[in-house]
Amino acid sequence: MKKSKYIKRVFAVLLSVLVLAGSVGVGIAVKAASANETAVYNFLKTEMGLNTAAACGVLANIYNESEFDPHCYGDGGSSYGICQWHAGRFYSLVDFCEANGYDYTTITGQLYYLKYELETEFPSLNKRLHSVSNTAEGAYEAGYYWCYIFEVPANYRNVSVIRGNLAVSAYWPVYSAMPEPTTVPEPTTVGSGSAVSASGNFAGSTATAQIFTRFINMLRTIIGALQDMM
Repeated sequence: MKKSKYIKRVFAVLLSVLVLAGSVGVGIAVKAASANETAVYNFLKTEMGLNTAAACGVLANIYNESEFDPHCYGDGGSSYGICQWHAGRFYSLVDFCEANGYDYTTITGQLYYLKYELETEFPSLNKRLHSVSNTAEGAYEAGYYWCYIFEVPANYRNVSVIRGNLAVSAYWPVYSAMPEPTTVPEPTTVGSGSAVSASGNFAGSTATAQIFTRFINMLRTIIGALQDMM
């Protein structure tokens, strides 16, 4: 019982720090978010029409799958990209990008495939994401069902709960305090796989932003671990 209370207190402190970063330091948080995370968020909002809560649910899942790295391999090399598309879905990503003039190794190509796959292969999930309330509860619902239906990792029933909670605790406090984005990444066929900024230009983080990003991501990882222990 004492251990459980201690974990909850640590969780509350870390969550308060994260909320502070999102509310008091909104400008810093915007700059500190990795270029890829920013591109994903803006794409979900402006290109796909999701509200902030739904976007937070997707962000929580992509962070756990790849930390927004479009070059990320998993499952012994059979899964790839920001959503860790596996086996046949990996090949479909490549085919879609080749057919539509995108490079499958870039964040832009993967985002447009994510949109295409959600609309054509997961229409019920797409409808659910567009109907969640723009609240913390909506962020949980989006994070849960994205994991449960779209990602389906090992032990997905329990993992879906964890990711729903992560959407609420680690992403909703930050992004709900930010202004609405107005731009999306521009399509590109450049094969460098470089990060795409919110305006569509290739960009990297400054040293300060990189440090702040690591700090935010560290908090998110610890919060997720603590949630698993509670």
